[in-house]
Amino acid sequence: MSKIHLLALLAVLLPAGGLAAGFLLAPGIYEEDLATPFVHREAAWTGSTTCQSCHPDQFASWDRTFHSTMTQEATPKSVVGAFNGENVTYWGVTTRPVRRGDDFFIEYIGAGGQVAASFPVKLTVGSRRFQQYVVDIPNDGEGETLYRIPLLWNIPAKRWIHLNGAFLGHDSEPYDTHTTTWNQNCIFCHNTGPRPGSINYDDMIARALRGERVNAEHDGRFVSEVAEHGISCESCHAPAGEHADRNRNPLRRYLLHLNGADDPTIVNPAKLTKERSAEVCGQCHGQRLPPSQEAVRDWMIEGPTYRAGDVLAEHVQVTSSATPGPPHMPDMFERRFWNDGTPRLTAHEYQGLTMSPCFQQGELTCISCHTMHGGDIFGQVEPETRTNEACRSCHEDLVDNPEPHTYHGAESTGSLCYSCHMPKVTYGVQEIHRSHRIEKPKPAADVEAARPNACTLCHVDQTAVWAAEKSREWWGDAYEVPTYRGDGAPLDAASSVAALFAGDPVQRAVAARLAGRRDTPLSIEERAFLYPVLLQCLEDGYPTVRWMCRSSLLELQEEAGEKAVPGLTERLERFDYIVPKERRDLQLAEMRRVWAEFSKGHLPAPPAGVYVDASYELVMSEVAPLLALKSNKMIHIGE
Repeated sequence: MSKIHLLALLAVLLPAGGLAAGFLLAPGIYEEDLATPFVHREAAWTGSTTCQSCHPDQFASWDRTFHSTMTQEATPKSVVGAFNGENVTYWGVTTRPVRRGDDFFIEYIGAGGQVAASFPVKLTVGSRRFQQYVVDIPNDGEGETLYRIPLLWNIPAKRWIHLNGAFLGHDSEPYDTHTTTWNQNCIFCHNTGPRPGSINYDDMIARALRGERVNAEHDGRFVSEVAEHGISCESCHAPAGEHADRNRNPLRRYLLHLNGADDPTIVNPAKLTKERSAEVCGQCHGQRLPPSQEAVRDWMIEGPTYRAGDVLAEHVQVTSSATPGPPHMPDMFERRFWNDGTPRLTAHEYQGLTMSPCFQQGELTCISCHTMHGGDIFGQVEPETRTNEACRSCHEDLVDNPEPHTYHGAESTGSLCYSCHMPKVTYGVQEIHRSHRIEKPKPAADVEAARPNACTLCHVDQTAVWAAEKSREWWGDAYEVPTYRGDGAPLDAASSVAALFAGDPVQRAVAARLAGRRDTPLSIEERAFLYPVLLQCLEDGYPTVRWMCRSSLLELQEEAGEKAVPGLTERLERFDYIVPKERRDLQLAEMRRVWAEFSKGHLPAPPAGVYVDASYELVMSEVAPLLALKSNKMIHIGE
């Protein structure tokens, strides 16, 4: 239907007078409406159910995502953990998750098995891999202070674990290390329109200035509000109160459609510049801080000032390896990045993207690959985007004929762009994810910066020197040969094996998890040397690294099929990576016995540099110096 015919029809159907007729008879009002400057930060938050009435398809496609259930009120529908009254003991502390009717409680058990304290669960955080619980701990003043407890439910494993087992905590860390005040931490990234509502911030500052000891985690008092729990429409499209009000007039909607005009009362990330579009995601997927001390006060009372479509840098300080940490850990932020500045933890995807030539020199932005309204909910990525088609717009020749560039078969994962340019080197809550810094793999630079290299994460039997020499052979003299390893291990060691023994916690977690990958040129027999290596790493002081080792051993066993080590799978499944050491040692001794008794006559000789002898046992005299290099530094992942 033409614009003229539609307007004529509307003239007949709409009553004379009123706002609608005014728009029809005086198009200048319509033009004035679209030309009126709109400051969306001053608009009211309205909630996703308001959006649903006009955008049912978009609402439905968002509602199926994990963003929508990031934070929920604790109800029988939302709680997935087993609140069955059974005791859960970690680090010498016993808790009892209990359900009473439709309410949920965490009981702390004292001496003699008596309940020492009981706290109601108010909120859940997460619904994909883990679910965390937020309880109301009464204080001696006003407000409601909510705390995330250090106990979470592992959804795939269907069990309770301590947060040390998911958040890169060491066995030596206290039970309450990961207890945190929800009102001044979790509220910011896991909700829409957060307002912490601190009611004693100024008082705490005044006390501190008088020399009094102030602990913000325990002393803070809040009357917190959110526009909506979870990451909903207005997180990405800005507060929509004004948008909803103006578009209650149907004629305005028709005229917008007919003119193909952008509605100035709402933000569409797809129509922003690449920088502004990426910043919409970067407000949460790029760890950040208030930009000033004055802003800290504003955040703690009124919440962050950034709204979708703003210039992010005008409202936050995006963290980097150079960001100073607090006095008790000045390198806290530095530890979240590889030594070359590449992010190595999730929630830093924005930093990785903005370091990438594809963003700096091209038009790549987050929604080039991800969508909130389609694709697999595990990543919000369309199937085609998981292939080299994602790179076609700029690299069509390489997509159509990758082999002359990759020196790998066209169907090999070595010819998948992601494998080399976005390798899995990023730790995120018991899994290793792809780096969002799109870059060329440079073996020398990587190993000297003590970070994993794409080549040797796949070719686990090879050294960094081998990877560098291959790179020089294929792509020229710009690829240098390393002269040292940043972790101190010898250069003639197989790179991934050395990282498992001598690396820091993130290096070890990456190497441990990727040891079980199947997209490798090595047969399962050629990777048999990984068995004694991974069994040794089950002694690691970090529960998460032990989890990764166990997962990879199970992967190797599954791939081996009939050639698997008899009895090992059952023992691995029973191995509890987060119980006290004395119990783990007994289980590990059994697994080592099973491995020692396994006939290895059909296996090839172990490759050089993996510290495994001809009988497939570790050469501990050579491994011990590497273990002495191992770093157990604390890494706060900030999630």
